[in-house]
Amino acid sequence: MKHSYFFGIDGGGTQSRLAVCDNTGTIVHTVYGGTTNLYAGKPEQVELSLKALFAQVEHFAPFQGGCIGSAGLGRKAEQEIFRHMLHTLLPELPVYLCSDGEILLVGGLGGLEGYALISGTGSLALSRSKDGQIKRSGGYGYLLGDEGSAYWIAHQALIRSLRSLENRDLKTDLLTSLLAQCSLSKTEDLIAYVHHQATKADIARLAPLVTEHAQQGDPLAHDILVCAAKELVALVVSVQNPAIHADELVLAGGVLEKDPIIRPLFTEGLHAVLPKLRIIEARGTALQGACLLALQ
Repeated sequence: MKHSYFFGIDGGGTQSRLAVCDNTGTIVHTVYGGTTNLYAGKPEQVELSLKALFAQVEHFAPFQGGCIGSAGLGRKAEQEIFRHMLHTLLPELPVYLCSDGEILLVGGLGGLEGYALISGTGSLALSRSKDGQIKRSGGYGYLLGDEGSAYWIAHQALIRSLRSLENRDLKTDLLTSLLAQCSLSKTEDLIAYVHHQATKADIARLAPLVTEHAQQGDPLAHDILVCAAKELVALVVSVQNPAIHADELVLAGGVLEKDPIIRPLFTEGLHAVLPKLRIIEARGTALQGACLLALQ
């Protein structure tokens, strides 16, 4: 008897993973490939990545269905580009397209409804009801948002340290450490560095300095982390949906998983406004979430 197989893709900015699962959701094979993020590469590159992924699992075809969850795939215009690619690659096959946040939510919760908050280099909150109703907040990128993320924390540190130097903000010793971490000798060197040299990742990597200074009692550093935690709570509040009966929230990203100050501040702030919402440890991965959605 021929087995029925489905696929799930967890698409990243540099690497993507494809899992083949059976009709119980059990993953039987996993392969790796290039980016599927439309904002990390051109559509032609994304299409080549998809072709390379499916070439590695062609012995499992024909598939019964699939799910692709990727950064840069949460909106209709982005999904239309993918639909055009899939029309050639997988004609007539039902494929569910969604953001990487949705597959993380489903995988982390081990089910189809609940809440997720991501805060790494960027930030995003998401909720999903059992019937697939999605609410999202944030995720606009570092130029338009990403509040409470590593980039946002570091950027605030740079801005407010300069303000403090001019007696327009709280006292801080952050500026000296920030300059040293950027291999700069003078305050004015920050202007060219931030505007013309530093990448988003370069700035985000400064965030741990803020935590180090906050732990040493620096008032400005501590205030930045308090503000970051409030921003993250606001993201979760903004995606609340009375149609969702599972009062569970899964967290992801380095800020929420590793920062020793923001996590308790966030937990306390969340409990004050949403006392019934429980933070849980992830029950599964984003790739398992993609497979669960493929089965639907």
